[in-house]
Amino acid sequence: MSSEPAEVTTNKPRAWWRRYFPLCWWALMLLLAALVLVLGSHGMESDRQTVALIAIANLSFLVPLGWLLFAWPPVKQLGYWPRWGLRLLVAALLVLGFMSIDVQYDGDGNWRQVRFAWQAAPDEQLAELSGNQVASGWQTTPNDYPGFLGGRYWAEATNVTLSGDWQAIPPEMMWKQDIGAGWSAFAVVGDYAVTQEQRGDQELVSCYHIDDGNVVWTHADTSRHDPGDVGGGMGGVGPRATPTLHEGRVYTMGATGIVNCLDSETGDVIWSHNMPDEYQVEPLLWGNSSSPLIVPEQNLVVIAAGQAAEDYMNSLYAFDLATGKIQWSTGPPTTSYASPVLATIGGVLQVVHVNESSVGGYRVTDGEELWRFEQPGSSSADASCSQAIPLPNDQVLVSKGYGVGARLVQISKSNDGSFEATTIWEKRVLKTKLSNLVIRDGYAYGLDHTLLSCVEIETGKVAWKKRRNPNFGHGQLLLVGDYLFAITEQGEGVLLDCTPEKYSEVAHLQMLTDEGITWNNPALSGDRLLVRNNLEAACYRLPTASEPPTAGESASESPADTL
Repeated sequence: MSSEPAEVTTNKPRAWWRRYFPLCWWALMLLLAALVLVLGSHGMESDRQTVALIAIANLSFLVPLGWLLFAWPPVKQLGYWPRWGLRLLVAALLVLGFMSIDVQYDGDGNWRQVRFAWQAAPDEQLAELSGNQVASGWQTTPNDYPGFLGGRYWAEATNVTLSGDWQAIPPEMMWKQDIGAGWSAFAVVGDYAVTQEQRGDQELVSCYHIDDGNVVWTHADTSRHDPGDVGGGMGGVGPRATPTLHEGRVYTMGATGIVNCLDSETGDVIWSHNMPDEYQVEPLLWGNSSSPLIVPEQNLVVIAAGQAAEDYMNSLYAFDLATGKIQWSTGPPTTSYASPVLATIGGVLQVVHVNESSVGGYRVTDGEELWRFEQPGSSSADASCSQAIPLPNDQVLVSKGYGVGARLVQISKSNDGSFEATTIWEKRVLKTKLSNLVIRDGYAYGLDHTLLSCVEIETGKVAWKKRRNPNFGHGQLLLVGDYLFAITEQGEGVLLDCTPEKYSEVAHLQMLTDEGITWNNPALSGDRLLVRNNLEAACYRLPTASEPPTAGESASESPADTL
């Protein structure tokens, strides 16, 4: 009789790292996080650092959770249906948890405000804003700031000389109050300031009195830019573009593509266009942000309209100032988030605009493209937000974030009338993600991501670069005489000497709540500074040093002439 050998079972001890896998994994994640923080202190851009840390945080949670659900012995010993039921339940809870929150992100993708999805957004909790007064005495003055960046190539306020001694004479807060959501700035004529804001389902054009903040009139469109997806939601809620004030009219571009021409005294509609409905140009992922451009020589207002439905269609439209009748359309099918500017290059008056992935010049008489050069970008990913800056000698300076940097381009006109764009230099400097440059005495000042930087325009050489704590974030800049005023992403006002010699901070003051996100540009009319973010607005009277500069000393109508 034969006997089969008995089956021998051995319980081999598991490797120590398998037994303590979660602890080992968390130790590895801590090391990676420390490495990212070290790289951040040595030049790694803050948005990339944020993405890396978010990825590490997610892996720190999800991988050990996966180990528990698929490799932990107590779970593996469950029956088939209980085991998979538990796994599906956990997955469902994760999805529901993610869908139940609404997040407001800053410019680097950090979570700034978190609420449950069923809770009303801050703008939805505000009282309805309505005004039916008349902006009587609407008159232009030398102190006006009538549009985005004051209607100039860069943000600059003239006819005022500021005092830098905010310790002895601090800025006086004239008023501060809640405001609807959005990234629109104030445009100022006389004693009136106009902006755009979102309150509930109403996209508003609002006119305020500067001295007391009281609303004068409003115009409302039933429209709300509030993307529900993660990508679009990173841009926040509400209108972006700043109104343009011109000869008693207010021209606006809403986030969803509604173009309005309003009476400046009453807010009554003179003409209006719904670009998606009328011209099949849809809003960009993060909302249309380009401010209207006035071309007085041709009685035109030029609009960067968004993303055309077909590749053969255009995104740059010109309308008659008085009637709103379309005059021409041009450009590639998709625009950027930058605003078009007006310049004379090669003796030809043209609209210079940053498109989705190029920069071009377009003749104002008929929109014909005169020149174009490629600029990396996608309006649904690494978007361009900084407008082109025409400079003397037919040069154009452009800047962009997402690691791209700045480029100085020479635009040349040949004898046959054709144009050519030639790059003078291109460097990873002045990486402006959500802001614009300021030009003074041959130097460009700007936020190189979140670090303030000064660069020589002729060579692209960095004069200085400053990491500040607390940092500037993706704030905004304004040139005022010898000073550079910055409003940080956290709402702090910072006054600096505008000099290429070194970074020199003069004064600072928290002007807006740090619970908001300040991507909005400041506006200065005389000594009255208007600032706002997505939660509140304020007006400060800044201390002045002496008499304002005379007309001969102030900046000219064409900022390029003062370089």
